[in-house]
Amino acid sequence: MKSQILQRLKALDISQIQHEYDKHPHYGLVNIQNFLPDEITARCTNELENLPLDVAKHFTRKGSSMYEYNDTSITPVQDELVNVLHSSQFIKWLERVTGVKKLIPDPHLTGAGYMKNFKGDSLQVHTDFNWVDEIELHRAVSIIIYLNKDWEESWGGCLNFYDVENKNILSSIKPDWGNMLIWQYRNLVYHGYPDPMTCPEDQSRKGIRLFYYQSKSKPDAENPPHRSLYWF
Repeated sequence: MKSQILQRLKALDISQIQHEYDKHPHYGLVNIQNFLPDEITARCTNELENLPLDVAKHFTRKGSSMYEYNDTSITPVQDELVNVLHSSQFIKWLERVTGVKKLIPDPHLTGAGYMKNFKGDSLQVHTDFNWVDEIELHRAVSIIIYLNKDWEESWGGCLNFYDVENKNILSSIKPDWGNMLIWQYRNLVYHGYPDPMTCPEDQSRKGIRLFYYQSKSKPDAENPPHRSLYWF
C-alpha cells in the first residue's frame, strides 16, 4: 500500500494542486480527484462496510449523526492506510501543498478515522475543534478521503464550506470515490451538510478523516536545546 500511495504522490502535479489550494477564498482548500488507488479504496470500503455500528462512536451533537471508528486494532486496512498518511514522506508532501510547516500527526486519531452515516443523517454547520488534549497540540490541517462509489449528488451529503460570516457557500465537495479533500484549519471555517441525506437505505456516506497539528512551544531558556552530551 505505501509504495502505491507514494508513487501516486510523485505522479501528481503538485504545482497545480498548490495553485488550487491557494486560490480558494479565505482559507486554503483543495479536492484531489482519484487520489487513492482503486484497489486501496475498495479494501477500505469493504472493511468499513462490514464494521458493526455497535463498535462505533455515534456522534450526535446538535442533531448531527455520524458513526466513527478510530480503533485501528479492529481495522487492519485502516491501520495500514493511517501509517502511510502519518509517514514522513506524506507529511512533507502535505506541507508543500499547504505551506503549513512542522506538521505532527495524531497517533490516537482523536475525532478522526473511519466515518459513515446513512439516509436521514446530517452534519450540522460548525467550526472544528482547535486543540487536542491527548497530545496538547493545535489543529493545523485536515484531510478526508471519500469511499463512496457512484454517489449521486441529489442524495445530499456534499460537504459545504462557507465564508467567514457563514452566509455564502464557497465550495461544495461531493464525496466521490477515492477523492482527497485537504483544508487548512482556521477559526471561522464553517462547514457541514445540514440537510438530511436522501440516499437509498442500502447506501452509506463513507470516508476516513485525519487531522494534523502544530506545536507552539518554545525552547526552555533554562535548558536550551543542545546535542547529546557525553559526560564520561
